[in-house]
Amino acid sequence: MKIVSIMENTAVDENLFTEDGFSLFVEYNGKNYLIDTGLSGKAVDNARRMRLPIDEISAVFLTHNHTAHTGGIDAIMKLNPDAEIYIRAGAKTEVFKKNGLFKQSVGSGRSFFKKYADNLILFNSFSEVCEGFYLASCENFDGKHINPDRTYFTLDEDSKRQVPFDFSDESFAVIFPKRRKADGLILIGGCFHCGAENMLETVQERWHGIPILAVIGGFHLSAANPKALNVPNEFAVSTARALKSSGAEKVYACHCTGLRGFDVMDEILGDRIMYLGCGEALEF
Repeated sequence: MKIVSIMENTAVDENLFTEDGFSLFVEYNGKNYLIDTGLSGKAVDNARRMRLPIDEISAVFLTHNHTAHTGGIDAIMKLNPDAEIYIRAGAKTEVFKKNGLFKQSVGSGRSFFKKYADNLILFNSFSEVCEGFYLASCENFDGKHINPDRTYFTLDEDSKRQVPFDFSDESFAVIFPKRRKADGLILIGGCFHCGAENMLETVQERWHGIPILAVIGGFHLSAANPKALNVPNEFAVSTARALKSSGAEKVYACHCTGLRGFDVMDEILGDRIMYLGCGEALEF
């Protein structure tokens, strides 16, 4: 199994594009998959520059409906018109983000669901992409572990008042890279809005006793300035401690983790954590 970062906020090669987005190319059991698509079509350009078969994608998994993760879908589907698109049904809810006195839509709108109706596989809490590749949502949902960024909201259908969004669009991938599932699993999230601890507890309950080989993704700890936190320092610390206590052998942080967020986690996780830049590949 191979996982290649084809879009991220940083890159290990100056010939690769970067943006505030996230996309992973996954080679698994003889097929190619994509986890998120980045903010634009630049992920496709990067894949081509890395000589990856980006036009041979069997399925796309969107971790949640934020443009940084769905914005490149048109470029991907142009090359792979028959690819399946997995996303939680909750992604149909229109979500906004507070921006001072204004609001901005944060994800793909109704046109996305109409345009790709024949490709979409909407699931509620659990789905199987193929044997050994699963999509899940938080079954253990402790509110105190949710990311404290409360700038995301939806509108009440009747009153049209702003209602905090519960991230019912978010899910994560669980992949078993070895022949025997008992040998370990990999957890991949986009931004861990629902909280890394909630996701880890869900994994440990559903796949009890199976070691976690790696946790990969952005942990939504950074502000617009990657050198600053957009959450209390204590939340970043508790996230790192949860990852450590889970026994995860490696943590590959990227995207919205931010530089400051990574430094906080590094103090606790030490050599267990690494930053995954665009252009880097992991093999399991």
